[in-house]
Amino acid sequence: MPKNGEIKIRRGASGLSEFVERPVPTDDEVAAFDHYVADQAKEEEIKDSLAKIYQDDLGNKVDVRKLTRQPSRGWFFNLVALVAVVFVLGGAVYASYKYIYLKISSQSSVSLNFEAKKEVAAGEEFFYNLNYKNEEKTPIDNIEIMVKYPENFIFLEAEPKPTGNNDTWSLPGLASRRSDAIKIKGKLIGPLDSNNIILADITYKPQNFSSEFKKSTSFETKINDLGLDLSFINSGSALVKEENEIIVKFKAKDLNYLNNFRLNLEYPNEVEIIKPALATTTAPTIQADGEAAWLFGNLGKNENVFKLKFKVKEKTQPQAEIKLKFSLPAAVENQPAKDYVFYETSLVYDVIKSDLNINLIINGSALDQGVDFGQTLNYSISYKNLDDSPMKDIIIMAALESDFLDWQSLSDKNNGVVGGNAISWSKQEIPGLADLPGGGGGVIDFSIRLKPLAALNLSKAYQVKSQVNYSLAGKSAAGESQSNAITNKINSDLDLKEQVRYFNDDNIAVGSGPLPPKAGQLTSLKVYWTISNNLHDLNNLQINVSLPANVSWGEKNFASVDSSINYNSQTNQVVWQIGQLPVSADKASAEFSLNLTPQEADRNKIMIILPGTNVTASDSVTNMPINRTLKAKTTKLEDDDIANTDGIVE
Repeated sequence: MPKNGEIKIRRGASGLSEFVERPVPTDDEVAAFDHYVADQAKEEEIKDSLAKIYQDDLGNKVDVRKLTRQPSRGWFFNLVALVAVVFVLGGAVYASYKYIYLKISSQSSVSLNFEAKKEVAAGEEFFYNLNYKNEEKTPIDNIEIMVKYPENFIFLEAEPKPTGNNDTWSLPGLASRRSDAIKIKGKLIGPLDSNNIILADITYKPQNFSSEFKKSTSFETKINDLGLDLSFINSGSALVKEENEIIVKFKAKDLNYLNNFRLNLEYPNEVEIIKPALATTTAPTIQADGEAAWLFGNLGKNENVFKLKFKVKEKTQPQAEIKLKFSLPAAVENQPAKDYVFYETSLVYDVIKSDLNINLIINGSALDQGVDFGQTLNYSISYKNLDDSPMKDIIIMAALESDFLDWQSLSDKNNGVVGGNAISWSKQEIPGLADLPGGGGGVIDFSIRLKPLAALNLSKAYQVKSQVNYSLAGKSAAGESQSNAITNKINSDLDLKEQVRYFNDDNIAVGSGPLPPKAGQLTSLKVYWTISNNLHDLNNLQINVSLPANVSWGEKNFASVDSSINYNSQTNQVVWQIGQLPVSADKASAEFSLNLTPQEADRNKIMIILPGTNVTASDSVTNMPINRTLKAKTTKLEDDDIANTDGIVE
């Protein structure tokens, strides 16, 4: 045992000296040792990975003897997988194409656009300016522009000239940031309010680029006016083998570009057109252009009337339809054979066949036409037995459907029996109806007045529908038993209130000078016009008055409804041209000043200031002209109670 505090070192024991004395390992031995350590670590990692493979989701060891064997996938699965792979690859290729090529193409830096009128009249010449600009940083080559015109467009010329078919231009290159244009002149012939779209494509190649690029544009132009007023008067029914009439009214407007047009009729085989006598001198000129077509030219400014007659030879259908088509004559424009139709309408007739031919006429016409409040309607019923054998005990009844007839005003020399809205005649009233021989006939005349205008009731039909029926006592009538039907629509109640005043309603002087007027001195007066309207829109509304020699225009005028008063110094005429007045604008007003300078010969007389103002318009529903002429206005100033003058010139 060593003593306390002593440390005894045994010989042969491991110590620092012994460790130092051991030989140092070589580099090869160190490398071999490192390789051994790495192999051991990898083996442990593999064992750990295998252990995880044979573990369940909870980390427990799995008994491999109880593992379930999964069947291998067959050829069908492989085929589906192959298709899926091909689909994915194809989609990727297409997406790349869309993104790389199409996106680049759509973002090409060349602009293309039209400049033109958005609204034109039919036949009005105008220009499409097709502008294109190269906004690329490099020049572009192989430029081609193709235009697709609207169906109703007539090409006239272009600058530069097309290189093919009036619609294709092959153009030289265009430098960077430069622009150019194609100017196309033409006109549109088509229906009112039709929208006409022009299309254009430009294709080009940027320099040093192999791909071709494309740009498209379009532009829409509306036809806002035909330049013609067209109206038609016709009946709603046609008697077999009897003449029926169609009246065509047309008038060129101030801005009219269709001074020539063609009217063509389309009709069934059972209809026979009776060719009218043609006027070939002055305005308009009319000439036949086929079996049922006519060319019109040199229209002038007045309203023109063209009358057509036709017969229904036999009844094969309950109705017969006649179409009227108005078009530009291609031969006039030296264009290809094509109808540029700008207006068409269909007239449908109820075909009536009867052994007792009854024809109804109102105010001298068998056609539908407009009438005015308070107007007298004069009826004439003609009847004829078309059979060889006599007809016995005939009863004829006229049915008048309207809420606006004044039955107290009925005048009938035959004293027909009135019941409801009908009048009937039998052998008691007309003895000849007891036994009407073959070929025999007669006429029944009567009249009735329309009521004056009362409060409007828009739930009612403002019209009179008239038709005549017949029956045979104890026997059925052969075929139809009615006449032609006539519908008389009531015109809009256009009224013009006119006042000539020195003081207004507020007792303020709006005139100047002596009152009553004095010879050799100027007196200024104010004229007020107020238009009232109801029922229908008005077209071509105009008020005009010709001033006497000693009355002159005093200006200071005003007019509402976006119109103006004009004075013609050569004719000394005042004209208020309104044009269209919708029923929603039931009133319109205007005012202007007049200067009156009586002469010595006018002393001690009442002078005429306005000799009778005229107001004219066309009813948009009845297509009938409306004309009113007012009473003359004098220096008595009948409308100015404040002036209180006898109007005698001093």
